Amino acid sequence: MEMKSMTLLILYATQTGNALDVAERIAREAERRACTVVISSTDDYDANSLPAEDTVIFVVSTTGQGDTPDSMKVFWRFLLQRNLGSHWLEGIHYAVFGLGDSGYQKYNFVAKKLDKRLSDLGATAVVERGLGDDQHPSGYEAALDPWLSSLWSRLNEIKPHFFPKGPDFLVSNEELIGLPKVQVTYHNVNDMDSRLSTATDFKYLQMQIGRARSMSSGKVPHEKSKPDAFLKMVKNFPLTRASHEKDVRHFEFEFVSQVIKYEIGDVLEVLPSQSPAAVDSFIQRCNLDPESLITVSSFAYWYMVVILLSDLHVSFIDIIDFA
Repeated sequence: MEMKSMTLLILYATQTGNALDVAERIAREAERRACTVVISSTDDYDANSLPAEDTVIFVVSTTGQGDTPDSMKVFWRFLLQRNLGSHWLEGIHYAVFGLGDSGYQKYNFVAKKLDKRLSDLGATAVVERGLGDDQHPSGYEAALDPWLSSLWSRLNEIKPHFFPKGPDFLVSNEELIGLPKVQVTYHNVNDMDSRLSTATDFKYLQMQIGRARSMSSGKVPHEKSKPDAFLKMVKNFPLTRASHEKDVRHFEFEFVSQVIKYEIGDVLEVLPSQSPAAVDSFIQRCNLDPESLITVSSFAYWYMVVILLSDLHVSFIDIIDFA
């Protein structure tokens, strides 16, 4: 008899971060139930490995006019291959939760077509797909809460091996809150040799530092499909009362460089910059060496962020991917 996987895989595809938030919430709730979880973005996951999984939870956003997020485009093209066949995912269980806006014609289109494609490839749905709606007064949580309740109930029935301590076991939120997600380390340039395990590590870090130093708020990666421009914020006022649980704001920008064309539904990625004077004041106040650096390493994901203290005013920091 084939050994069942004890790990629940959560794959997310996000454009603005909401799908990641939902994926992390699902992961936390799974951990509360003593379920081992792996969480990954679709662009970090090899889609060819799907048949080896037991159960996969997908959290996907819909952007623009029914488009897949950028991080899902390669993954989605792989799933559309004709040679995969209707039995490719046979025996695999899955669940899909989508995030969208019912104000658009192709509401949650990505979640709907992913659900259909997984079924066409032979996978079996654990529960009906859930569709979160930004237009709902309670946001996507209005659909997420009952969907999660159904998910855990159904998984307990058909996949009890995910919950070795039984269906009634639940770790308190207080125990999980204290667990750190990232490790922040300050590196003094004078003793970097002792902090790195090999010369190769040091050379690699030096290369990444060089890349980070070459960045500036005026040097962002330029792609024809993703035009960039400098913007100045001219209006910023709240749309919700101070007592409201969410801080929703109205922003208006004006172009200070070339004007770029856009359509309704396009996604705006904003890379804010810091005041150089504020950065200098922070470094002096904390008595830090401006030539030193900080690394931010995730406990849950394979990445590290390098931040140069002297360049904290820059709108771009370098991400080193170890995946």
